[in-house]
Parts: sequence; structure tokens; C-alpha cells
Amino acid sequence: MIIREPTPEDWNELRNIHAKFYANEFRFEDFWRAAISVFAVINDDNNRIVTAGAVRPIAEMVAITNKDTSVRARQKGLNQMLLIANHLLRDTPMNQLHVFIQDKKWEDQLLRHGFSRTMGNALYINLTR
Repeated sequence: MIIREPTPEDWNELRNIHAKFYANEFRFEDFWRAAISVFAVINDDNNRIVTAGAVRPIAEMVAITNKDTSVRARQKGLNQMLLIANHLLRDTPMNQLHVFIQDKKWEDQLLRHGFSRTMGNALYINLTR
């Protein structure tokens, strides 16, 4: 396998692969938008793309909330956190803020405050260092 930056020919092939397999899942531009790096893995037997990847940053908010405070106070606190996060991310290429939820009540609260469910499941892998 060969790993390289996509060539102009690769981009044409990637557009075709996207149209054939992923057009209903995401826009092609979303594949490489705000990427730190884009790379293609090429089959060295036939010089065709096996897969391509784009590594891009996402913004994640992690919160510790005092559940002993009133619901009203927690809602105000959430609104303030969202204002701050929006301000911090305003001048970045990131256009989403992600949160990962285990508490159903907190999830319902976030959905009422404008959060949306992701398409697909969120998975992670620990990186080797």
C-alpha cells in the first residue's frame, strides 16, 4: 500500500467514490473541510484508491455540573457555557460543538437547548504514544 496526499486524479476518483457510496451520508466538501491533513491509501498492485482519510479537529465540551443546584440555575449555567464556547470557537474553522452524554436527563436538556444527534455512532480509539 502507498500512502500519499491526493493528486488531482485522486480527487476525481474520490468524488466518484463519494457519489457512489456516501452521497446520502455527507457532502463531499465535508470530507476535507477544515482538515489538518488529507491522505489517500493506494493499492500498489493497480494504483487505485483503497481508502482516503481526513484528520480534522472537533471541539468537545466537557462539563462538571453541580446537580445539587436548581434546574433553573443549571439552565442559566448551560446558557453561559454555550455563549463562552461559541465565543471561543468563533474564529476557528470548527462549526460544531460536540458533547458525549451518559445522563438521559442532561441529554434531554441539551436537545431542548439546540443540540442535535449525530449521524452514526460516536466511536473512539486511544492513540499510541
